[in-house]
Amino acid sequence: MNFICRFCNEQRVNANSLRNHERLCILNPNRQIVKIEEARVVANNKVLCTFCNNTFSKANIKRHSNACIKNPVVQEKKKKICPVCEKVYYTKSVTCSNSCANTHFRTGIKNPNFKEDSNTAYVSICFYYHKKECIICGEYNIVTVHHFDKNHSNNDPSNLIPLCPTHHQYAHSKFNYLVDKQIIEYRNKFIEAYTINKI
Repeated sequence: MNFICRFCNEQRVNANSLRNHERLCILNPNRQIVKIEEARVVANNKVLCTFCNNTFSKANIKRHSNACIKNPVVQEKKKKICPVCEKVYYTKSVTCSNSCANTHFRTGIKNPNFKEDSNTAYVSICFYYHKKECIICGEYNIVTVHHFDKNHSNNDPSNLIPLCPTHHQYAHSKFNYLVDKQIIEYRNKFIEAYTINKI
């Protein structure tokens, strides 16, 4: 079977080759390249957005208009009120800005959702008032909280002492005499500084 182009009479080896050749044949009045070039010209034509006055290609203007933040319909759909400053904003985030996010997602005792009656509340209280560092050896990677009067319901900052696990064990063992002096000195200094700052 002969596979001859209807436009230029060039012979091809099979039907697929013939079809591809005819599609792009220079003598084909409807050749695909012409259509591609026309499409490129159309795509390069820029159109102004009626809402924000930015330019977009004809292919993208409809999609942009449906998502343009200055479009009143989009504003109505995406409208949010910041839980911190109560300002109106249109982004996907929980708050309107980084500063509001810092306020909204506060941790520890400064957070309005902070619960003092939880089991780990004393840890947050301790590290809010004290440096997260063992007062004996200076360990800062793993630090626990020691209750000075051994009463776990007393979460006063002066009763909470930051210690590493080893020195915390010392404080609760028969070897407590090795760390007691430093703990008492640290607590007395803290109480003195805390009362001065409170006044």
